[in-house]
Amino acid sequence: MLQVANHTPFSAALSVFPDTAGVESAYAVVKASFRFGAQGPELAEAQAPLLAADVFWGDPMSTSLRAVGEFGLLKTATDVLLIGRAIAPVPDTRVADVSLRVGPVARTVRVFGDRHWEKSGGKWRPSLPQTWERMPLRWELAWGGVAPQVGQALPEHEPRNPVGRGLVGHDGVPADGQPMPNLEDPKALVNDPKDRPTPACFAPIAPTWLPRRSHAGTYDDAWARKRAPYLPLDFDARFFQVAPPELIAPGFLQGGEAVELAGFTAGAPIRFELPRCGLELAFDFDGTPVAVAPQLEMVLFEPDAGRFQMLWRAVLAVDKKLLRLRQLTVRSTVFGHDDANVPPAHARAA
Repeated sequence: MLQVANHTPFSAALSVFPDTAGVESAYAVVKASFRFGAQGPELAEAQAPLLAADVFWGDPMSTSLRAVGEFGLLKTATDVLLIGRAIAPVPDTRVADVSLRVGPVARTVRVFGDRHWEKSGGKWRPSLPQTWERMPLRWELAWGGVAPQVGQALPEHEPRNPVGRGLVGHDGVPADGQPMPNLEDPKALVNDPKDRPTPACFAPIAPTWLPRRSHAGTYDDAWARKRAPYLPLDFDARFFQVAPPELIAPGFLQGGEAVELAGFTAGAPIRFELPRCGLELAFDFDGTPVAVAPQLEMVLFEPDAGRFQMLWRAVLAVDKKLLRLRQLTVRSTVFGHDDANVPPAHARAA
């Protein structure tokens, strides 16, 4: 049983997996939860637990990801995510923009009321949007989906968002009353049934969707004979990035970056800086502490809940010497407990 001595108020755990090269490695993960305070971020009294696996809104074959499993291998950059709703800025709103910015990462999504394709003057056009007050920011309402089937041909689907709406087949003829997306990229609006824009949302991408699927590698007979159960040689660690491409930072965020959330709550935009948590992680290997710098891998905003989360990960390759790993110690120079008041170290299975 591997031990975790957690001297912070955050959630922390230790697990063991083969890395991308097949080397057995110990992975430390730490997650901190904060509330949107009047004067800036405040440590949440209730810290969110770590999630063992992906959680979908419903059937994984027909719905999008609601939350991402947090035990796994290293990412290559920080994912920025948001789960929530757009809030109409004024009564009788038909169209409005919502935006998220964290340091060098920014994304704006245009939110439309319900619409459908309609024929006017011999051309197919979007209908007038209906008014809206709250709009869920889910992939089901972004452009994509499965086109209505025509004849015996297999219906076209959008591999970047197979659960979305608005996709019209190659014939360019929408089905009667076919709904259009509520969420679009304002730089690439859908105006013609043959348009194929990038789906626009702030939520995580499922592992079977593009672009994640393109990084998973080749699982063929050669892999089964020579490589399994390890990842294939052509596996790309970008598979672990779950944010839309526009919300993947150019490297790892450090804390201290400026944040702005606009349109996800009533009133003025929310502005603050990401906390600097000063995390320090040390693996006790044969009685010798081995310090490993954690990387900030995910920032998740949940405006409906009035909170956001930050998740860090670090790794120590142990190969065939796992039994020599005794403990992980987690400390924070900003949110640490006094040694006299440190709660008993809690154990977690590897």
